[in-house]
Amino acid sequence: MKRASLAVLASAVALTWLPAQPALAAPVQGQTPWSVLLCKFADHFEEPKNPQHFEDLFTTEGLGKGGLADFVAEQSRGRASMAGSVVKGWFPMSVTAEQWKAQSPEARVKSCTNAAGVGGYGVPVGHRLAVMVNASVGLDAKVPLDETTAPVVLDPPLWDLATVTAHVLNRSGLSYPRSTLWRSPSSPVWTAPGQYDDQWDALSNPNVHAAPSARFGRGTVGLSGPHLDELGWLPGDRVVTLAKDGVTTRTVKLAPLERPDLPGTLLVRVPHDSDPSQYYTVEFRKKTGQSAGIPGDTVLIHSYYAGRPMLAKKLSDKEPMQAIDAYGVTVTVDSVGSDSATVTVSTDATTKCLEGYDHRGAVAGDKVCVTPAAREQARVDNEDAPRWVDYETGGCLSTRRWRLITPTDKVCITPETEQQITADNQAAPSRTNPARNVWGPNACTDDYVWRQADASDYVCVTMETRLQVLEDNAAAASRWTDGPYGPRTCVSGYVWREAFIGDQVCVTGDRRERARQDNGLAHTRVRWPNGGSSR
Repeated sequence: MKRASLAVLASAVALTWLPAQPALAAPVQGQTPWSVLLCKFADHFEEPKNPQHFEDLFTTEGLGKGGLADFVAEQSRGRASMAGSVVKGWFPMSVTAEQWKAQSPEARVKSCTNAAGVGGYGVPVGHRLAVMVNASVGLDAKVPLDETTAPVVLDPPLWDLATVTAHVLNRSGLSYPRSTLWRSPSSPVWTAPGQYDDQWDALSNPNVHAAPSARFGRGTVGLSGPHLDELGWLPGDRVVTLAKDGVTTRTVKLAPLERPDLPGTLLVRVPHDSDPSQYYTVEFRKKTGQSAGIPGDTVLIHSYYAGRPMLAKKLSDKEPMQAIDAYGVTVTVDSVGSDSATVTVSTDATTKCLEGYDHRGAVAGDKVCVTPAAREQARVDNEDAPRWVDYETGGCLSTRRWRLITPTDKVCITPETEQQITADNQAAPSRTNPARNVWGPNACTDDYVWRQADASDYVCVTMETRLQVLEDNAAAASRWTDGPYGPRTCVSGYVWREAFIGDQVCVTGDRRERARQDNGLAHTRVRWPNGGSSR
């Protein structure tokens, strides 16, 4: 039984650009193959690095050598791989360096792909594209980070691990992170957010706490919790969403993101708004592994909104905030140890209304969540109250009766409004606590649910597919036999499902194909912030 490769990102290489916007990631698991083309200008004949250097930097040839393949394997906990990536070239282009610089971005890439075609290589469908040119042409490493559909194009000064990692991750949909400055735990400073200003996140290149890199120039750092969450690289049972179960205060033991083998929560989401895509996150970072370059072990607090994480930093010294108390959320770092940190978090989310509702406010303290129309009716009834009082009898005029939201509430309302109030009071529990609807950055659109082939499987599928997956999981042991692929060789008629790397549940061939298709469509089924259904 031969294992077929996964093709998670099965879209053709795009040579056109969409308007710049905050990047939006989706679950990434399986192989993410790249074609790395090495191209020479017509007036430059040098080959600054041999192809083997780029194979070690970009592909699984570099496993164990500190390249991109090691970064992806470690950060994804083995769920993603650079397997299938290839390096081709050096190909001579027909344009000089100055002619190339005068071209549009699309034409520059085409100059290289045309040269590769002449040399006998065509970029396969499903591969992302990186172009390395052999002379310095003044490329700005920051500019392409907004263009998540564009190929990566780098010249020799940018062939370091930090730059390559940031660009590759951006093409997976991650936005470059920012920071917000805080004067005190309760006082954010409303200035323009600092771009590339989260030194604890690889996407902040060139401004990162770089770990040493012996082979590939300037090293990089690990990913922040929100970015790992976007990529689906955090197990669901290691992420806590505060108040989802109605409990508004918790003391949580955090394990380091760099050491998921240690016990504890890896990320805490702290909702504070009716928008389920807006919340704070709390994580613990340890000075080890990919993050060996950070100053020391620390807790980081990010605000997350519309697909972009922003690190909370002190205005005084630009160091990470270790406590916040704002917008109904408190985060307090209780302790930081060598292998864990303890934080206490709280939120008032349970007192807030879901999107589309607001507190009725008919009387002081009325927190029943109602539609805008019902809230407006309460305001009008309060304003018109004197008109409907019979001052001779002390009761209501006409067919109106006391509203009595509280025993002393003597505003006269119509029978229809009374019925609406009764209905709103009964529906109130279902309209409160927006934390109940916070599912993180990989929430599915209405027609889909998470596949959950394992605890980290955030690919959105139909309910029918999910039920089939659960059935196949339950039957896994009955479909294994001891054979050429070890004790989990599939019995005749079945193949490994391969929904993710290491998925050895045996299924029929059509169900494996279904898993591949669902992986490739994952980004189209995620509920992007602000109501979008896809990027």
